[in-house]
Amino acid sequence: MKRILAISVLLGAMISIQAQSYIRFNVHFDPQFSWFNSDLNSVDPDGSLMHLQAGLQADYFFAENYALSFGVSLTNIGGKLFYTDSTEFNSKEEIIWVAPAQSVKLNLQYLDFPVGLKLKTEELGYATFFLKLGFNPMVNINAKATSNEASMDKKDVSDNINLFNLGYHAGLGVEYKLGGSTAAIGGLRWTSGLTDVTKHDQANVKTNTLSIHLGILF
Repeated sequence: MKRILAISVLLGAMISIQAQSYIRFNVHFDPQFSWFNSDLNSVDPDGSLMHLQAGLQADYFFAENYALSFGVSLTNIGGKLFYTDSTEFNSKEEIIWVAPAQSVKLNLQYLDFPVGLKLKTEELGYATFFLKLGFNPMVNINAKATSNEASMDKKDVSDNINLFNLGYHAGLGVEYKLGGSTAAIGGLRWTSGLTDVTKHDQANVKTNTLSIHLGILF
């Protein structure tokens, strides 16, 4: 009898969880500002860049207001670095030297695979507010450098950039119901790098990104 009762409770819990579990998808196009930070004075941040991120995300709700969030996106980030010492760049077997006291603009493109946790409020009128926390494993697929002084104009410098990059993100947003299960999404997201982006200098260079999250939820 005890075993039957235990099995009944377990099955009931599983049915309850399954009833609460569902997946929602969203597509997003996010304007974002990105810049670098560095741990060496000889490699200084020298400005930010504006880019666009586009992708698809899925939220798997294992409870009514809690979801595992994961997705894939094409993200463009970067910034400017000021080198106080001469620095060597490799571009398709061509060696380019940047003279001391010069600035280099780096445009980096990654495949981003964000994963994290989403917590949302109950629906208030037509709006639902949410918080997202998680990590961003990224793979570099393109890297371009521009520096007028070094005669670099969107030179391919992928050999100077680490293939893998890892960051973390935190974001706040709102879902506004449009009708049925469709909703518009708006919010802000902060992403910060945990690993070194460059491998051609001695500095530990990391990325920072502030994104305006815009999308449609299905």
